[in-house]
Amino acid sequence: MTVAQISAQHLIGGEWVSGDGEGEFESHSTSDGSVIARAPIAGPEIVDRAVQSARRAFAESGWKERRAADRAAVLLELGRRIDEAAEDLARLVAAEMGKPLRLALDREIRGAADKCRYFAGAARAIEGEVTGASPAHILDITVPNPIGVCALIIPWNDPVDLAVRKLGAALAAGCTVVVKPSEETPASTEALMRLFDDLPGLPPGVVNMVHGPGDPTGEALVAHPGIDKVSFTGSTATGRAIMRTASGTLKKISLECGGKAPCLVFADCYLDKALDALSYGAFLYGGQSCTAATRIIVEDSLYDRFLEGLSERARGLAVGDPLDEKTLIGPLVSERQVERVRDLLASIDGDGGTLHLGGSIEGLHVEPTIVTDVSPQSRVAQQEVFGPVVCVFRAADEEEAVSIANGVRFGLGASVWTADITRALRLTRRLEAGDVWVNTHYIRQSETPFGGWKESGIGRELGMAGMKEYLAYKRIAFDTLPDFHLRTWWEGQG
Repeated sequence: MTVAQISAQHLIGGEWVSGDGEGEFESHSTSDGSVIARAPIAGPEIVDRAVQSARRAFAESGWKERRAADRAAVLLELGRRIDEAAEDLARLVAAEMGKPLRLALDREIRGAADKCRYFAGAARAIEGEVTGASPAHILDITVPNPIGVCALIIPWNDPVDLAVRKLGAALAAGCTVVVKPSEETPASTEALMRLFDDLPGLPPGVVNMVHGPGDPTGEALVAHPGIDKVSFTGSTATGRAIMRTASGTLKKISLECGGKAPCLVFADCYLDKALDALSYGAFLYGGQSCTAATRIIVEDSLYDRFLEGLSERARGLAVGDPLDEKTLIGPLVSERQVERVRDLLASIDGDGGTLHLGGSIEGLHVEPTIVTDVSPQSRVAQQEVFGPVVCVFRAADEEEAVSIANGVRFGLGASVWTADITRALRLTRRLEAGDVWVNTHYIRQSETPFGGWKESGIGRELGMAGMKEYLAYKRIAFDTLPDFHLRTWWEGQG
């Protein structure tokens, strides 16, 4: 099964345009290394054209003044188109990113269509406020407004779904956008953007897209004075750089950055369920998820049984071609990502750790790997691997488990495994993470917010909290009295 090669283009003002002489780059099949896309690099001139297109559309197209129901209709049609193109989109994501085909279809593409439907409803649920605390003659209103032109920077690990999370909220709020796909997966995100062509009710210029790497494309986009908000998903290091650049014009930002999810497993857990979920959570997408179960902290009395069960399940996972429907663990996205994993695995011996299982690398495929006996302060336990590598730790009690769990700079996801509801409630409050799952892992719903603590990010996506990231609030005060309320005080001073 192959994927046809495409010549990618920028989308500006409703038209697909070629490059501006800044060169091009390629993305490759994770199955056979063939070229999937040749994409132009947007330099400052193309970026400026895209931003100016979005600015004109924000000011002149009437999009921001539309009834919420009209914006909702656009998102509902987009969701329908995603469902209709789901198999083709999933095949492209599988080939370009390496996500197994059935997971790309069920979790990413179908999930993206659902998010369109959610944000269509959320558009109609945006509310302002009238305070009841004012004096009777003052009508004090808070009105939400679209924040303006948004730069949406998309990662490669969910090139369709994460684009829709941002696009859905921005469009529902009445914003206009410039999307920048990852240079690893330009074809996957562009295939989504092609679904905006001739979308009924969507004015030209509301949705724009530019291809290119962080330098020069991302930097030009984030620094552009015509951008009001930046939404980024990716590494913490890049998130910091975006904060520095965006601070020059005080842009609003939302960042979903790295993770190092701890999973606290206690002796009274439902063991088979925990093993099933955490083997899936650790190695899903080859570990290329910010909330992958990368640190499993097991109560001492259960440790040996748990490690044996996890190893058995890891050996049974189907590793192979992402375009094969039987595959559960596909390749990593690129040789660059493989080298990062290789480097971290090479550090294990020096940190006193043991490769309990796996560790072999062949091409872009990394064998599901379990690391034991390593310090919680080691590189492999502290840094985001973004590969199918999990560290398993012993903990004598809750205190030690929480200490290990919170002992990293990330705070995106975590899970607790216990049949003791009081323990579960205690630990969900103590864990420093934006998402805490109890007796499950990696539950994500359109209706509930997602985002990180600490160096895992700023702001939220999904849910109404995600909608609010694209709104600016204006306070309006009406005084219904005929005289100015400070006149008596003024006259008294005379």
